[in-house]
Order: sequence, then C-alpha cells, then structure tokens
Amino acid sequence: MKFRLLLIGVFMAATTMQAQTSDLVNMLTKEMGISKKQAEGGAGSIFNMAKETMSKDDFGSLSGVVPDMSGLLGAVPGMGKKKSMLGSAASSLTGMPAVVNAFGKLGLKESHIKVMTPLLVNYVEDKGGKALSQMFMKSVMP
Repeated sequence: MKFRLLLIGVFMAATTMQAQTSDLVNMLTKEMGISKKQAEGGAGSIFNMAKETMSKDDFGSLSGVVPDMSGLLGAVPGMGKKKSMLGSAASSLTGMPAVVNAFGKLGLKESHIKVMTPLLVNYVEDKGGKALSQMFMKSVMP
C-alpha cells in the first residue's frame, strides 16, 4: 500500500512538473509563433548558457524554479551526442555562439534570441523573484 501511494505521489509530481513545463513552452510558442520543439530547444540553449556562466548554487536555484530543466537542456540540438569532426567542433561551442548555433539547427533566426531571452527572464522573475531573474539576466545578456 505504501509503495502504491509512493508511485501515485511520484506520478502526480511528474504530471505537475510536466504541466508547468508545458506552461513555459506554451507561453513561448504562443508569444513567438514557434513550434514546441523550437521553444524547448531554444529555451534549453539559453538556459545552458546560464549554466556555463552561473555558479553551481545559483544555477541550482534557477533549476528549482524552471520545471524540467534537464528536459529543456536535453532538447538542445546536438547536446550530448557524438558527432563527426565538424559536428564535435560545433558542439564544443559555448556561450552565445552555442545559442546561435542551436537556434539555427532549430530553424530559428538569431533575432529570435532577442525575443526569447526577455520572455525567459520574465518567467524566472515570476517564478523565482527579482534577484534570481537578475542573476539569470546577467548570465545571458551582454
């Protein structure tokens, strides 16, 4: 009986997290007129840039307010996959060049980055407060 309740609790938590992730992705698709795959991969690439520049603790705080952060990071084209020599060079990009590269693979333009980034900053502020959104913004905006 306890095991069954535990499974139900895990399922409910996963469903809630998926619904929250869907809220973020749905907001991006609606505001930007892009597909779910583009929203997930684009957001993941921007969050990955934050992961590269924020301290581990600060990124942990960010991950705490962004549902399914690992799923978004995993949606970035080319992340964690073995590539040819040219592909591995592209996947070793960091920072803004990596974001531009990922957006291109998703069929998005560089101008989409300038639209998506403030939407993500606002989302983080709404879910995690101004201090966290400012740390996030400093890590992804020049």
